[in-house]
Amino acid sequence: MSEAGPRVIAVSGARGFVASHLIPRLMAAGRRVIGIVRPGRDVTALESAGVEIRRADLTDPATSRVTFLGADALVHLSGIAQVPRFLDALEDAGVRRAIFVGSAGVYTRLVSSGADAKRAGEARLAASNTAWTILRPSMIYGTPADRNLARLLRWLRRWPLVPVPGGGSTPQQPVHVEDLCAAIEAALDRPESAGHAYDVGGPVALSLAELIRISGAALGVRAFPVPLPLAPAHLAARAARALRMPFPVSPEQVLRLAESKAVDIEPAVRDLEFRPRSFEEGIAAEARAILAR
Repeated sequence: MSEAGPRVIAVSGARGFVASHLIPRLMAAGRRVIGIVRPGRDVTALESAGVEIRRADLTDPATSRVTFLGADALVHLSGIAQVPRFLDALEDAGVRRAIFVGSAGVYTRLVSSGADAKRAGEARLAASNTAWTILRPSMIYGTPADRNLARLLRWLRRWPLVPVPGGGSTPQQPVHVEDLCAAIEAALDRPESAGHAYDVGGPVALSLAELIRISGAALGVRAFPVPLPLAPAHLAARAARALRMPFPVSPEQVLRLAESKAVDIEPAVRDLEFRPRSFEEGIAAEARAILAR
């Protein structure tokens, strides 16, 4: 870590999955962490770890500058769509350096209010005085607590057949949570990364079918992707939502299965020394953790 790097880091979304990996890394590096959490959330574990707690709803335009006072930098993990609501308060508090974790979902060509909100957040940053860096992770995985591949691994433990709307040929490029955290730390220590957005994913893109087979092998089972037509799967997801019935993915996520999730990590490799682990290595560790439970 650069000795000139920021020492007091505010982290929004401090109770989330990425934060649970990032905060210990920051504190182990000698940094002080201010955890920003929504009012009413249980922060016992964070306080026990020595994190200073600030309670705020960053979706509220009335967010006060007090939320950010004393921080040298912000790592924003709770959604880049929130940026227009709190950026003025951040700048009023004198915090000029900030890392924003967005999403590769901004590249979708689908009509998506969520993607539009993320793009609006990025645009607001581009017009600001903040020394921002945006990281756009692809699918984040790494432990049984993730909300992506842990579900696939648990499915494969019970059943080797995996329905795949769209056929499973579209590229995927999952990023391990620890590799994402390393990129965040690198951006904090590299002022020259300000004003840039970086895609972060695994070292290579895999087809969804390959990803499923590799995940099965990590569990010691042979997995069989079962191609399904995209349109009927989308209709089923829409019907389930209309009837308020459980369904493994949203209608938009079904359609996104037909879109490439491949990202260009070369700028992050060049500027942030980003060196992600292979998917085989990362999913094997996650599979071992699930099997041990």
